[in-house]
Amino acid sequence: MSNHKTPVKTLKEIARNTRRMFALAWQTDARITFLYYLSSSVGAMVPLAIAWILKILIDALQTTQQLHNPSIPIIVVIVLAARYLITFADGIIYYGFNQSYLDYLFRYKLQNEISGRFHKKIADLDIAYFEDPRAQDLIAKTRETMLWRVPDFMRVFSYLAYNLIAMAAAFVVLLPYGIWIPFVVTILTMPRLFLQAKYGAIQWFIYGSGAPQVKKLWYLTYMLQEPVTVRETRISQSAGKLIKKLKDIQEHLYNLNKKTLDRYIRSLTIPPIVQAVAIFTIAWHFLPSVAAGQMSIGDFTLLIAMLEQLGGRAASASSHFAQIYEDNLYANDYFELLSLPPLIPAPKNPVILDSQEPPTIEFKNVSFSYPGTNKKVLDNVSFVIPSGTSLAIVGHNGAGKTTITKLLCRFYDASEGAILINGIDLRELDLKSWYSHMGTLMQEFVKYHFSVRDNITMNSSGLIDEEAMRQAAKKSGAAEFIEKLDNGYDQILGKEFEDGVELSGGQWQKLAIARAFYDAPPVLILDEPTSAIDAAAEYEIFQNLEQHYKNRTLILVSHRFSTVRNADKIIVIEDGKLVENGTHQLLMEQKGSYSTLFSIQAKGYQ
Repeated sequence: MSNHKTPVKTLKEIARNTRRMFALAWQTDARITFLYYLSSSVGAMVPLAIAWILKILIDALQTTQQLHNPSIPIIVVIVLAARYLITFADGIIYYGFNQSYLDYLFRYKLQNEISGRFHKKIADLDIAYFEDPRAQDLIAKTRETMLWRVPDFMRVFSYLAYNLIAMAAAFVVLLPYGIWIPFVVTILTMPRLFLQAKYGAIQWFIYGSGAPQVKKLWYLTYMLQEPVTVRETRISQSAGKLIKKLKDIQEHLYNLNKKTLDRYIRSLTIPPIVQAVAIFTIAWHFLPSVAAGQMSIGDFTLLIAMLEQLGGRAASASSHFAQIYEDNLYANDYFELLSLPPLIPAPKNPVILDSQEPPTIEFKNVSFSYPGTNKKVLDNVSFVIPSGTSLAIVGHNGAGKTTITKLLCRFYDASEGAILINGIDLRELDLKSWYSHMGTLMQEFVKYHFSVRDNITMNSSGLIDEEAMRQAAKKSGAAEFIEKLDNGYDQILGKEFEDGVELSGGQWQKLAIARAFYDAPPVLILDEPTSAIDAAAEYEIFQNLEQHYKNRTLILVSHRFSTVRNADKIIVIEDGKLVENGTHQLLMEQKGSYSTLFSIQAKGYQ
């Protein structure tokens, strides 16, 4: 585990992530990055400059006092003015420009870039990662911490640089007072650095080991806010059970963190006390020299200021380094996610499908087991879909129907056998060109809370064809309710936004079907496309499909046998095996599984 790494390995890891983060920040905005760190470095020198000027001022005033000269030397006025000028400049450069202006811009820019790269990676991840619990834990941890922990790595690094520069300046100034002095003060900060680094590692480990519980916490929080959940739990009066589960997880995570904090707080007070005693002892050591006139009051004031600066900045540096150590662990999660390798290998010489004609699709002795399991979800399945024909896939839940569509979309590769597109192995095709030939409408389709127009045309990359959009809505049966909306095709959907309206499940499904009609791809996969639509609307939609998809390939997965009877070919899947294959009439004549299931459903309508 990360918190058991050796110090050397940890330092190498921090150095690697620092390089990564600086590269990311520089690519995001080189100008803001440069100005942010430059202004921080300038600000770090201000305390030294003020302390040095104060020394000169005190010595000059002491000399004037000894000469009993009532007039104020010009040097005293200049030094005094310089002190306030530097303070004024520091207020503008560091506290104004760096802390209030650049810090906000730097953080905001980094957050946008980090978020953009995360979502780009998620969009490109193989589907298998979304079905892997470990990958899901990594995604969950990264998603919930990347916008504050990862940018903080760079911001805290700025604070660390500020303290190190101020610390180095104080170190050099203290050397003439005794070479041992800055070394002693610096060494005394090491225990605090160790404790804070250890605390950060434990905090991260709790978060990492508690990730499943944290994920349940986020899920319950989401569930308790969902209108669907609120409606159901209101009637069933079961909201209390969900809230209790939420509180139990919160209490569990609270106790994990409290144990860590209890151990930390007991040992936290010792290093600062030791450091304070050491600084006091060093200052006390020089008091006789000041009293004897061997050291000026200005020099002693500078000594006191630099001791405090070295001790304070060393303590702050150790605190910020410990925070970087902790943020580094979260940065590891972020970069680990970005570096997840593709599970679906890209072909060395990908074949591009140039023609927009529907291809011939063949499953040839295809078997498949999901990663991490030995059970065959598909077992030696073979069938052919000629170009421009329709295929219906039927069978019980869990028979393997949806797995066929996943393999056809190349979310996974077949464990055995091959899927051929115009005789070419799917694994040799350029996926982008293959996807440009495909359209899908799954049972769990996306409900875009944008305008109706955006919902229908979302998958199209070209200019919007207004007439084609309206025809798609008409064919899907969506036009009837769209025309009744206040803003028609410009109506915003979903209650998240002002003036948005919510649709019924069937209306949302009709919009999704309209999206499929609008795209009109050569190959269209429909997986339970009309589950929320009434029988009359379903009949009309499939009449339109038959009419407008005559020259395209249509693959239909459905439990409703009335929707598949007109398909050119029907295959029946049972326990991952293809047990029947033929037209509706042929399968009814065979008196097999299809005939039995069709007859059972038909009785329900009698």
